[in-house]
Amino acid sequence: MDIADNPQSGDTTIEKNGLKVFLEMKAQGMLMNTTIDFQDGRGFMITGMQQQGNSCGSCSC
Repeated sequence: MDIADNPQSGDTTIEKNGLKVFLEMKAQGMLMNTTIDFQDGRGFMITGMQQQGNSCGSCSC
């Protein structure tokens, strides 16, 4: 995850309440039906992320 001013070629742009998020195509499937929330003192909280072709099973990626 990086901070970007503009999307790269092939990215999808999602905008809500003035916040723009640029998603790479490979991230779109993983983040489908996912909630990303920011909480003070904790940072970004991601819930509902789907694993796609990841064999590690023990990480949240």
